[in-house]
Parts: sequence; C-alpha cells; structure tokens
Amino acid sequence: MEPKDPSHIELDNFWPYHAVVLADLVSRHTHSVVKAEAGLNISQWRVLAAVADQPGRTAADVTNITPMDKTIVSRAVSSLIDSGLIKKTPTETDKRRLSLETTPIGQKAYETVAARLNDTMDTNFLEGDEGIELIRMIKKISSKMRSISSHSE
Repeated sequence: MEPKDPSHIELDNFWPYHAVVLADLVSRHTHSVVKAEAGLNISQWRVLAAVADQPGRTAADVTNITPMDKTIVSRAVSSLIDSGLIKKTPTETDKRRLSLETTPIGQKAYETVAARLNDTMDTNFLEGDEGIELIRMIKKISSKMRSISSHSE
C-alpha cells in the first residue's frame, strides 16, 4: 500500500467533502419544503424552528445555536414578526431583553413543515438506532470542529 500523498485529497474517500455535499442536499430539500409549505426562506425557517423548539429564546440565543450571524437572525426575526409568525415579549428577569415565541399561526406553520421534514427525512433513510448513532457522531465531529475553529481564529 502506497503512503498517502499529504498534498492531495481523494474526494471519493474524504469525509469532509461528503459532509458538505450532504449538507447542501439536505439544505436544498429543506428549502423546497419550507418554501412550499410555509413560504419561508431558510433563515426564517431556522429562526422559527429554534423558537418553536424552545419558546423564550432571544435573538442572541438563536444566533448562538444556528449557523447565522446576528444581522441575518435580526432580519429573519423582523420578517417573522411582520408576518405574524412570532412575537417578542420582554423577559421577566430583564425587561430590556426580548424573548421570542411562536404565534398560533407560526406554530401551525412550524408543525406543518416539521411534519413534512420528519416524514421525508427520518423515515426514508435510517433504520433502528442508526439515527441515534448518526446524531452522536455529528455532535462529536461538530464539537471537534468548533475546537479546531476556535484555535484558528
């Protein structure tokens, strides 16, 4: 077996390449579902999903858990408020901080999209404990990547 050339990447066996391709495919599918079911873009969906997942999150919380910068989150929050899908309320501990919650219309939009994504993504690909193992591996790799990224900044 020949030693691997460190100046060459064999894409067919390079897991980061396949992860990027998979992420793009998932994002494209998610976008098509979100647009068809709720008329939202990906940024709006990420905010809506983050708020529906844990009501009371702030825009800063959403920024911390999604791969979006605060300007994009702010625009998405504003558009979702204007659309009547989420609302802001002052937090009990600090009236200057605004927590986000879905409105009944927003909750319905979230549930519609979530049901479709769960139907098309969960049931078609993974069997048994594969989903649990996949999530475990993704979290492990993500944690390591965050560590590498924080050291390179």
